[in-house]
Amino acid sequence: MSMPTPLAQTPTPARGFVQRTFTDALVLSGFMDENHFAAFANEHLATLSEPEREAAKAAAARTRAAVPDLQVVPLDDVVARPAADAYLEALMAKPAFAQVFGGRPYRFAWINPAHVVAIQVFVTPRQDPVPTGAAELLRFMLPDRWEVPAEISFIPPLGPIQIVTSSPQLGGLQARLEADGARIVIEPAPHINLVQVMHFSGRYYLRNGYHRVFDAIRTGIAEIPAIVVDALQPADLELNLGNAAFNVGYTIGLARPPLVADFATPAAHVTRIRVRRYGVSVTLQVSPLNVGI
Repeated sequence: MSMPTPLAQTPTPARGFVQRTFTDALVLSGFMDENHFAAFANEHLATLSEPEREAAKAAAARTRAAVPDLQVVPLDDVVARPAADAYLEALMAKPAFAQVFGGRPYRFAWINPAHVVAIQVFVTPRQDPVPTGAAELLRFMLPDRWEVPAEISFIPPLGPIQIVTSSPQLGGLQARLEADGARIVIEPAPHINLVQVMHFSGRYYLRNGYHRVFDAIRTGIAEIPAIVVDALQPADLELNLGNAAFNVGYTIGLARPPLVADFATPAAHVTRIRVRRYGVSVTLQVSPLNVGI
């Protein structure tokens, strides 16, 4: 009697402990001091034995030793030429775009991604195929679909409604009345997921699109389209990612700051980071009305 082929076994978590999922990430630990790296990687480090923790810290120390040997490059030559296309005109006509960028000085441009400063300390390269044609690159780097993918569960009749996503860009919810007035739609607010570069004091800092930009650098693409926004103050560069971002004041003060291209140099190494989900919960309240007419 033949037996079915068993499925691959998933490691069983130790009894009495919370199961945590980790994934590999490239981390610019060369630009992080020992305390910053320990705070960023603390959840992974806590799962290691003492010898393994020391080996992880030693790997980070080697990346710090590599930073003085990194090539010094100009940081003011990022913008190569303006970007103009009917596709970009359609992007700018979207109400959501105007809501985010309408009151700010911005422009679309083809940029050199290799000289853009990194504020985020890690990437988890997706290794998506990066197109090479101009029209395809516009749509890849500056997509016109801004929905946040999410899982939704609802416990009737009044909830809660739980919305969960793997995207850290879940920026709350929005409600809208459909055109026929028959129903109200509650959905995640759109994330204007464009490759966005902030220009401040002669340098260009990547604010959004780290994985796409790094994948483009890794595959040897010399120019990519981006939206370039003029920052008025250092606070405009902040990513609000806690230990997953460099301190902006520290980065601005470096003669040779971390670049997105440095994820492919000895200043970065692979470590494990926690896989996270983000979400919101909504509870509906229905109250009777008695209105005179």
